[in-house]
Amino acid sequence: MLGDFAIVLGGAAAILAIAELVIRLTVRLARHYGLSGSFVGLSILSIGTSLLEIMIHVVGSVHILRDPAATATLSAMLLGNNVGSDIFQQNVALAIVALIGTVGVVRRQLPMEVGGLIAASALLWLAGLGGVITRVEGVLLVLAYATWLTGLARTEANSTRALHHTLPRGRAPAFGALIALCFVAMALIADPLLGAATRLVARLPISASLFGVLVLGICAALPELMTALVSIRKGQREISAGILIGSNITNPLLAAGLGATISGYTVPAVLVAYDLPVKILTGALLYALLWHRSTLNRREALLLIGLYVGYVLVRGALFPGDF
Repeated sequence: MLGDFAIVLGGAAAILAIAELVIRLTVRLARHYGLSGSFVGLSILSIGTSLLEIMIHVVGSVHILRDPAATATLSAMLLGNNVGSDIFQQNVALAIVALIGTVGVVRRQLPMEVGGLIAASALLWLAGLGGVITRVEGVLLVLAYATWLTGLARTEANSTRALHHTLPRGRAPAFGALIALCFVAMALIADPLLGAATRLVARLPISASLFGVLVLGICAALPELMTALVSIRKGQREISAGILIGSNITNPLLAAGLGATISGYTVPAVLVAYDLPVKILTGALLYALLWHRSTLNRREALLLIGLYVGYVLVRGALFPGDF
């Protein structure tokens, strides 16, 4: 068991290190093309910081194809990781950023940003209502993400362009190639990590989805949290909020959608009955708080953290299994 824990922790640390490199490269590319901080946070950095979730879904879905008997366990772990990561970001990471800095969203952008967060969660919930997410539904989730991203890009194109920081000639294609290599490295690392996590689930007295929600979910949310904190330290408030909000759109639509497109998923009833409704309701609360004042104050941040603690306690006490 200790060996498997070491593989999970070491693999996660390695993937986080690679993700940090990818983020650094994508930020420089964004500056090269003159993209705004809000767009970078919502799209490029949200995808970059969600690489762990995306690659775990892809690798896990390939495992399902190889071993259909493990479909229920792997599906519960993968979807639990996805939803758990998002709830942690939505209730804890955003609150931490608000406590040490500022979380703010321009009111006219709320439907696109926080509204997109709620819609993404609702689409994943609708897809899972029948107890399975089919390949067709996976494709629809990915298409929904592409549609949202297209709308975001159009908004960016109509806004004032950011200042360019042009890279030396030939550097931009080299950065793109290095990012692609990082994806390959992450897939290779995610393979043994997922195998070790599966063995741990079989030995620990917790369900696969609960392990995904609490352990994998929180670990997977660390890139978003750390990148958001760095953005706050550098005075980039709109990037910080964009990373966390954008990741909550990327994960349920792109990450889960890609995984479902590959293999399809069986959906634990607890995710549909409890986890995703909590995510949708706290997303609606976040929308209301930001609509009222466009920023989160200390009391509101502590409220979000308290709701997360309550969510975890109820989850462990009332829903210990993947019923």
